[in-house]
Amino acid sequence: MKYKLCVLFLFLSIVFSNTIAQSQTKSIEYKKIIGNWVRTDGGYTLRVRDVKADGTVDVGYFNPGKINVAKANVSMQEERVKLFVKLQDKGYPGSTYTLYYSAEKDAFAGFYYQAKIKQTFEVVFIRK
Repeated sequence: MKYKLCVLFLFLSIVFSNTIAQSQTKSIEYKKIIGNWVRTDGGYTLRVRDVKADGTVDVGYFNPGKINVAKANVSMQEERVKLFVKLQDKGYPGSTYTLYYSAEKDAFAGFYYQAKIKQTFEVVFIRK
């Protein structure tokens, strides 16, 4: 019985330490996106103020005035940081950004869905 408990304890400690290490790695990757970002085709600005442990993101969006951000979260997709931002304001009824961070270029590239006209555009944000 003691042997089984020791094996179980060893297994659980390995699993939990790997989970903690992966979580810390993601947290470090996510923190790289904190900052001010400007879209290359206009004055649109994203301000990533904080990334929480649960994947929610404190983001401001400006054009040039403040636009309400209804939802923002971050995740990993194919070893890249993926930022999803949903806008909910006059002129932006459910419009979304799906952006992928390139550490090599220190930039975001992805898609802007303009819900009002039901069109998707390729966009790039660079650090300001």
